[in-house]
Amino acid sequence: MEISWYGTAALCISHAGHKIIFDPFVSRNPNSPRISVQELAQMGDIFITHGHFDHTLDVPAVAALGKSKVFCSAETARQLIKRGAPAQQVVAINPGEIISNGPFTIRVLKGQHIRFDLKLMFQTLFNRRLVGHFREFVNIIRTLRNCPQGQVLVYEISWENTKVLHLGSLSLCADEEYPRGASVLCVPFQGRSDLSTYTLPFIEKLKPHSIFLHHFDDTFPPISSQVDCATFAALVRRLYPEITVIIPEFGVNYSIA
Repeated sequence: MEISWYGTAALCISHAGHKIIFDPFVSRNPNSPRISVQELAQMGDIFITHGHFDHTLDVPAVAALGKSKVFCSAETARQLIKRGAPAQQVVAINPGEIISNGPFTIRVLKGQHIRFDLKLMFQTLFNRRLVGHFREFVNIIRTLRNCPQGQVLVYEISWENTKVLHLGSLSLCADEEYPRGASVLCVPFQGRSDLSTYTLPFIEKLKPHSIFLHHFDDTFPPISSQVDCATFAALVRRLYPEITVIIPEFGVNYSIA
């Protein structure tokens, strides 16, 4: 198995030529690396973790260009169809379901969205970046209305003895049973001012063999920021020397053992 990152929360997992993608999003900061809608449309079926714009805005265009199915919660399915995704390609799913897709077995789990802390919200709303990106800020607020969160989903992707646990937002439900010891835990590293310490309880709970960071880039200023991942990686190396932290480069394939 291989995993690659295409900015924000967009990931591709592949094996023997079969690919699935998660939360494809290309309407990014023009200074960020990009992949085209056309390229994404050729990758394979799409799995959505939740309905926010940075996870779904480009999904209707990607789906319309290809024949990929789009798996998502019922509310997100309704919104995607309303925004132009071909209805026959959109599949509403629920926590507890198991999906076979090529060589992969995908188990759907209930997730939860991260809660932004007050310090981060204050830093975001009261700084010079907001002035410089005020037009973008207004557009983001307008877009949020058309992209409600809906049910947050977590995915466990398995092939033989290799398992990837993929989170699209960094929180877990108290009433859901999550697998421990995944080969790779995909961690969305954005949404708190204290991410390095905030993430540690999830690492302790899930005990993955490796951590694959994503969503750490400054995709949609002024709401997002470029997160310092090195501090977290150093902290994990000190506390959990057996766990590898991957800070991926855009479009690079990483092998999953």
